[in-house]
Amino acid sequence: MVLSLDSLSTELLLKIFKSLDIYDLCRLKQTCRRFNEVIEQWGSLLNKNVVPLITNQVHPAIINRSGRILSSFERLRVSRNWKLGLYKERMLLYSKIKYIPWLQLEKNLLWISRGRCIQAYKRSSKGINTRNVVYTIKGSKNADVCRFVKKSNYILSGQMDGSLWLWSTDDHNFVFDLKSYHDADINSVDICDNIIVSGSRDNYVKIRHKPDDNEAFFHQIDLQGRVWSVALSEENKSLLAIGTDGIDHMSTVHIFDMNRQSFFAHYYPDIFGDILGAGVLDLKWESASVLWSCGYDSYLRRWDLRTGKCEQALGDPNFATVYCFQYDHVNSIISGTNSHGRVVLWDTRQDNYVQMYFMESCRRPGKSSPIYSLSYDADFLFTVTDQHVNVLDFSVFNGTPKDYSNLFGKLIKV
Repeated sequence: MVLSLDSLSTELLLKIFKSLDIYDLCRLKQTCRRFNEVIEQWGSLLNKNVVPLITNQVHPAIINRSGRILSSFERLRVSRNWKLGLYKERMLLYSKIKYIPWLQLEKNLLWISRGRCIQAYKRSSKGINTRNVVYTIKGSKNADVCRFVKKSNYILSGQMDGSLWLWSTDDHNFVFDLKSYHDADINSVDICDNIIVSGSRDNYVKIRHKPDDNEAFFHQIDLQGRVWSVALSEENKSLLAIGTDGIDHMSTVHIFDMNRQSFFAHYYPDIFGDILGAGVLDLKWESASVLWSCGYDSYLRRWDLRTGKCEQALGDPNFATVYCFQYDHVNSIISGTNSHGRVVLWDTRQDNYVQMYFMESCRRPGKSSPIYSLSYDADFLFTVTDQHVNVLDFSVFNGTPKDYSNLFGKLIKV
């Protein structure tokens, strides 16, 4: 009696499948329903020693912006595509006018600011439908949006004329619109629960409660230097991180305790000593005691409040300014740099970068642009340059890899 392979027990099939790589397993999944079910269900056991990048859908922050939840095998397959540079690129939007845009990704929406307008586009399993605009918010008539943040049911935006406004997605109305709130561009904003924070080129950080809060509160801090970024800790509600321009050998990362209304710590870039003008352009909390930053010194830095110093530094392979980054709170960071539409994938468990991606819209002569903002889920990477909104789809099954993992060779550990 001759037995077919698909009639074997699951245990025996797993022992056989463990000798195959991901590419062979993908082909095997297509042969019959039984193989597909076994590989989908037990994919993590087939590659139990592999910890995937990007597709770690563990932290609520990444789950809340994921278009779909991947199976254990799909996590390995799609993660392999990220590492190899295997993706399909598509341009979502184009503008003849050059802007400094910003974006934020959610499970069902993609929020994009260009000029004085913030729009939300509907997401689906097929991607983004640019004709399906769910929200359109217009701020000051004569001032562009510098930075915005979407949290809960609110959009908080800072404008180039120093105005600050808060918009409700429930009521479709402005909660407030504060003209000349700052004396210069509002470079960064954040909101957490009932606290609103803004940082400006006028050297001030301003903290206030939402208007609907019963307890009125307002506080301002003079940083004696341009404020580029602010970030509220969602775990320790009292802590505020501030990134400044670093001129005159000032510290570039400041931790402010809002309960005590005093500074908790000041940090300097400590790899090459005090770097003049090493401003911090983006900040994100990993936990209540750990903070990531990036900026003009070309490094992603991990600051630990318990030790009071930079515990990890990931240097851009081309020594370029790092404008923005996103972190999955496990081991994956993606950073956007200042030229050629270049994005870098990092694994926090190693010092060298994993892969680089170049936006096709920036490859032509005279079209080089910074990546002003980016976001991603397990399948897609969204980026915005001065004229384009691009999406890279890593869920593909075939294509030609764009592999730049060894473009600069091994980096020297500083």
